[in-house]
Amino acid sequence: MKQILILQDLGIDAKDFESSLIQNKLPHQSVWGIKSAQLIPEEVAVIITIKEKVDETLLRQFPNTQLIAVAFTGYDVIDINYCSQNHISVCNVPSYATDAVAELTIGLAISLLREIPKTNQLIRNGGWNYKVGQELKGKTIGIVGTGTIGLKVAELFKVFGCKLLGWSRTKNPEFLKLGGIYLDDINKLCKKVDILTIHTPLNESTKHLIDVTQLQLMQPSSFLINTARGPIVNQEALTKALNDQIIAGAAIDVFDVEPVPQDLALLKTTNSIITPHIAYKTQDALQRRAMITVENIKHFINGNPINKIV
Repeated sequence: MKQILILQDLGIDAKDFESSLIQNKLPHQSVWGIKSAQLIPEEVAVIITIKEKVDETLLRQFPNTQLIAVAFTGYDVIDINYCSQNHISVCNVPSYATDAVAELTIGLAISLLREIPKTNQLIRNGGWNYKVGQELKGKTIGIVGTGTIGLKVAELFKVFGCKLLGWSRTKNPEFLKLGGIYLDDINKLCKKVDILTIHTPLNESTKHLIDVTQLQLMQPSSFLINTARGPIVNQEALTKALNDQIIAGAAIDVFDVEPVPQDLALLKTTNSIITPHIAYKTQDALQRRAMITVENIKHFINGNPINKIV
């Protein structure tokens, strides 16, 4: 019996995942963790990971690996070159958390405009009167990256009566159908928006895409939301922009280093909402992610792979 090595917790009950494997008639033994007594390195045919690194050093321990099933959309933890050279297939789980990320983005936007965390703390501290907030309706939203998640975010903001501006490497016709307008220059986008929300992938060209220049171009009344990847926004520049009130506030769910160090200066800003990378983390999304992972393995074993990267 070949083994499926599961490197980390998948976010759902292990019994549910095992049941799904059985229901899909996958003739494999599941091994949870690299230190498991059940692990037989030569028997490992499939490795499942989320963010645990799978590089040459690890793969040399499991010489008969055929598939790495990434239970995540991003696959930067995988040594793609080594896998390609050694005929190891890699698949991922695209779009499993689209609704989850988009919904949190809207929630963060409203929380910033109505200062929900501050008013919650105010009343708990015995206060009552607070300054007036702002409505989402009529705001100009700048969406950086109009792929699957960015488009869903645009759809939701559209329902609230917002004006949609976008910047993206490729223009999505569905964004245009929503009435969205693309700007070719990220700097021009930053100048025009009330809320700038980040939904582009992280790569060499998007690292620090939002930096000192872009933050200074934003209006003093504008907000920034990042539920994509931390390094897309220069974290140090953002902290300074918040402290100097260059922008009105920010909601940040992703960081350069996760978990964040407790001495991170961004945590001390008073005009920010900070969440611990929860955008994708709903019961619905995690269940969906696990089930798509099983489907990926099933299709690979049956000779018709889906969601294949390599």
